[in-house]
Amino acid sequence: MRADEFEVLVIGEGLSGITAAAVACQQGARVMLVSKGPGTFVLGTACIDLDGLDCSSVGLGHCGPAEVEEAMRFFLELTAAAGAAYEGGLRERGLVPTIMGTFAEVSLAPRALWKGDPRGAGKAVVVGIENVFAFDANFVAEGLSVRSQDLGLSTAYRAVAIKLPQIQNQRWLTPLEIANAVDRNLFYRRAVVTALKPLVQDADLLIIPGILGVDSCDDDIRDIEEQLGCGICELPTLPPSVPGLRLLRCLETHLAAMGAEICTGFSVQKLSVEGDRCTGAVLDTPGKQRTVRADCVILASGKFSHLLEHGAVLAKNVVPCGSVLGKFDSRHGNAIAVVSGYQAGMLACQQGVQYAKR
Repeated sequence: MRADEFEVLVIGEGLSGITAAAVACQQGARVMLVSKGPGTFVLGTACIDLDGLDCSSVGLGHCGPAEVEEAMRFFLELTAAAGAAYEGGLRERGLVPTIMGTFAEVSLAPRALWKGDPRGAGKAVVVGIENVFAFDANFVAEGLSVRSQDLGLSTAYRAVAIKLPQIQNQRWLTPLEIANAVDRNLFYRRAVVTALKPLVQDADLLIIPGILGVDSCDDDIRDIEEQLGCGICELPTLPPSVPGLRLLRCLETHLAAMGAEICTGFSVQKLSVEGDRCTGAVLDTPGKQRTVRADCVILASGKFSHLLEHGAVLAKNVVPCGSVLGKFDSRHGNAIAVVSGYQAGMLACQQGVQYAKR
């Protein structure tokens, strides 16, 4: 097989595209994942809500509870292996806090967010950081206290502000800038732990903005929790979300280890179509456009993709997934992405592998 020939080409790096690429890799296909940027899951919590999920609304009528469970089991194994584990379950309902001082009810959430369920802590400290905007600890603590009482829970929330070292003499910082400093500078990581440690004396949980590094994984967060002797709940703040970017980084690294070629930062100019089949795609790479050939193309590029023709795919070996499929309840977006991505990956591999036989 030549360098630009693949059995499966995945276009789009949202949860649907990443799931589809991982499935195809696991099935033994030669896979390329291409995207001009990350999917929308990095903008929010990346939580998954399965309550009331109706896959038939997007043309997945054959997808019943057993198929949903199979896809979610795969996704849970994938994220755990990537060092970005989720917690929860198909039949569980967790309450995760938000920066708006509310609780969102979800089925699955990244581990560091799932820990914020008020039913698992008696005393929680909401940690603000001086000179950091986009996170108001007092507002969050007051809101969570009220909503906890409304739920009949006794969880207590209080707000505390800490001060961290300046970064390049900047007066105001974003959580992402702090996270990047944590990644680059061991001293700064230690300074974060040192600032947090006095707060855990009478707390079961620390709720902090997402600052613990984009390059961190579950083991790194656990190490910080062990140093503190207290659990941590990291809240996504204004986009881009540090926990979302961390999830993306972990999944990219794991996909590469599975054998996928990842090409990000370049858009797909067009699909190459011959008759009723798509033979690949033309990428807008610098200097000279790159033509990639593929047996099957998985289209996970979003509902506004220019690769659709009047809202429809262009060839019979182009398999759509994610928001390309159509309208659905927004709270089910990530669930639809995972389920449809899983099915797209399996279908793409079942369509045959012409290049492997050459």
